[in-house]
Amino acid sequence: MYNSVMTVLARGLGQDASVTVDTASRRGDALEVAAQLLADHGSEALSVRRVAAAIGASTQIVYTLFGGKPGLIEALYIEGFERLSAAMDDAKGSPGSPDLLCEMGAAYRRFALANPAFYDVMFGRRIPDYQPSPDAVAAAHGCFQRLVDTWQVCLDAGTLRGTTAEDGARLCWAAIHGATSLDLHGMTAPEGADERARVLSSAVVDRFRP
Repeated sequence: MYNSVMTVLARGLGQDASVTVDTASRRGDALEVAAQLLADHGSEALSVRRVAAAIGASTQIVYTLFGGKPGLIEALYIEGFERLSAAMDDAKGSPGSPDLLCEMGAAYRRFALANPAFYDVMFGRRIPDYQPSPDAVAAAHGCFQRLVDTWQVCLDAGTLRGTTAEDGARLCWAAIHGATSLDLHGMTAPEGADERARVLSSAVVDRFRP
């Protein structure tokens, strides 16, 4: 989303915006590299110097973009949840239909499989001493709130019943997160994994259909 916004700005501002667009591109590249370093080698491997070298830039650019390693870590966390939120927003389905919840679960899993390094940063506790800021916490809660809101619409429409929106959302999240984490850690056979995830999501939702 950030890159696309900067591209539009560049078109409107002309050549003077090319540096801004390049900065946005460098930002995305830096986050990708940092996430992979953390996922592959742990927090000890993450440094401004290594990230800068990997994207062919000076350390000053990384400091300019993120203010240093703590800011880079914070940006990683927020970026991951923003990407997950966007994936869930793209789920296809009619408002008030329980099937939309299943599609959101499938979108959650697709995001994790497509972005394993970010997923690990978000949920793997790769940085034990990291404490998310209020902005980072808000980004994480925003994902969960999407499920809560979708459940509430279904409850209001009478297509689901017998639980609160928050409790139903927690069950959905726990089910798909557990299945996805097992898949990512090689604990399940890859054959039929998509179908198993769909069956699991449906089982949770079907429990509360009238």
